[in-house]
Amino acid sequence: SSGYGESITYSGGQASEGQGGFYGSGGARVSKIETEHKPEMMALAADVENLTLVMQEMCKLEEMLEEEKEGNSGVTGKSLEISSKIKKIMTSSDVMDCLNRLEVEGEPVWGLSSEERDLVHAARQKVNEC
Repeated sequence: SSGYGESITYSGGQASEGQGGFYGSGGARVSKIETEHKPEMMALAADVENLTLVMQEMCKLEEMLEEEKEGNSGVTGKSLEISSKIKKIMTSSDVMDCLNRLEVEGEPVWGLSSEERDLVHAARQKVNEC
């Protein structure tokens, strides 16, 4: 029989939305002084959004590539064109910079949801394949 005081629990939610967290979510550690917004958090959200759009585009291109390969039993000019487009997008400086901001030492930055972490892992894997 264990008491409530023996375990640390996480209450869920995103700390940036004022809910969840191990401590501070109740406002105990919230600054009483009005502070400027955190631009790095905004950049992080924009990076996640951009990466989401890029990966959605990758899914579409990969579906097209599969259809092209199946329909023509092998490599065609169009399949090479699609493969080239995938590589060009995934290795572009915009995507690489975005991905680099979302990773620290090869791992997704702290504070991402599990879905966002999976997105970062999938994007890095796709870049490594290119």
